[in-house]
Amino acid sequence: MRIKKKYYSFLFPLVLLVLIILQVYYIYNSYRLIEKDLIASSKEITTKIMDEMDEENDTSKEQLLQYFKYNLHKQLIKPQSNQENKTNFSFTSLKPKIDSLVNSYTKENNFEIAIRSEIYSLYDDINKKELILNNSLIVYESKNKITNPINVNQSVWTTDNIVEEKNTNLSINNKQHYKYKVESRVDFELLNIKFLLFKKIIPLIIVSLLIVSIIVYLYWKSIQNLEKQENKIKQLHLTIDSIAHELNTPITTIKFAIQTIQETEKKKIINRQLSRLENTIESIFEKNIEEEQLVNKKIIDDLFKEIKQQHPEVLIILNLDFQQNNSLNSYDFRLIVQNLIENSIKYGATKIQLNFEFNNIIKLLFSDNGIGIPEKDIPFVFYKYYRVNREININVNGLGIGLYIVKTTTNKYNGIIRLDNNKENGVNFLIELPNEK
Repeated sequence: MRIKKKYYSFLFPLVLLVLIILQVYYIYNSYRLIEKDLIASSKEITTKIMDEMDEENDTSKEQLLQYFKYNLHKQLIKPQSNQENKTNFSFTSLKPKIDSLVNSYTKENNFEIAIRSEIYSLYDDINKKELILNNSLIVYESKNKITNPINVNQSVWTTDNIVEEKNTNLSINNKQHYKYKVESRVDFELLNIKFLLFKKIIPLIIVSLLIVSIIVYLYWKSIQNLEKQENKIKQLHLTIDSIAHELNTPITTIKFAIQTIQETEKKKIINRQLSRLENTIESIFEKNIEEEQLVNKKIIDDLFKEIKQQHPEVLIILNLDFQQNNSLNSYDFRLIVQNLIENSIKYGATKIQLNFEFNNIIKLLFSDNGIGIPEKDIPFVFYKYYRVNREININVNGLGIGLYIVKTTTNKYNGIIRLDNNKENGVNFLIELPNEK
């Protein structure tokens, strides 16, 4: 139980970390998708505004070209500075219109959009000269200014015409050829995009935090319940150990008392049951006997004669191949055999097949025709005090330590034990022990 707790204590933070990473990744992707959607919506609004502004803009563009035509002649007579060039023309008539359109298109969705249309190049193809030298010319711009522009439209158009010019002040009285290449762009920016993003993303963050909080709370409650169960199991172990300890005194008293019994058969039965009770108590305390005699063929034969006398109603078949034994003592052999046979009989076996080999490896195979063990319980049957929870077990007496004793004894010899159900009825136990000197 302690190992499981450590395992889950390590696994949970790992799973929680993965979950948090996935949640952050999901929120980030949602953030990016919402951002794209907001920019796309504001771009669509900007395009609509731009289309309406273009209708107003054609006259202003003609005025612009006219301005540059005359400005060019001025420069031919008297050169002027770039600053004069920049300030002599403006599109003031378009500015009220742009703000009105922005307010009209954004009032329903609470967008704060900034728009700017500008001409950044006007090239005189006749004189091979760029007429916009420094700052671009703002065609129209909303009252909200752009800081991080996103381009929505970029256009290039040309004009090529011959005009009869007449202006005595500029000494123009001839046909004049004009050819211009104009480059312009429209930029926009959604100024309150951060506010709109967080407004949409906060519910996702709250839900994600709520999910993580619930998982952490459930884990904490599970750990609490697990600790309570461990404490109950510890208390159960302590109670059983205390009972086993207290039984030592009455056993000793009974031993002295049976010395007065004259009838030999009754005396044998009582002694046999007392020995069985003593072995059970010793197994609870995991008593180790280092100096016990190694098991031999005679001890095995004597043990099975005794077992057959105790259980005449059960068919016990022994196939023994005894070559050598360099490790297994008789006490531990008796513990393994008696516990497995009594466990089989307790759970309905009427036939027990035993195949023992004592060679380079000791192999002890036990096979019975009892009720078997549910598959889901097989990994746990070797735990101390573990009993299978099923209706048929209610009337079966036991502490749940028989298989635990077998497993503990096998581990003492660095052996292995395998358990599986028969195809029809019963179970198979295979124990393999090293048999080296």
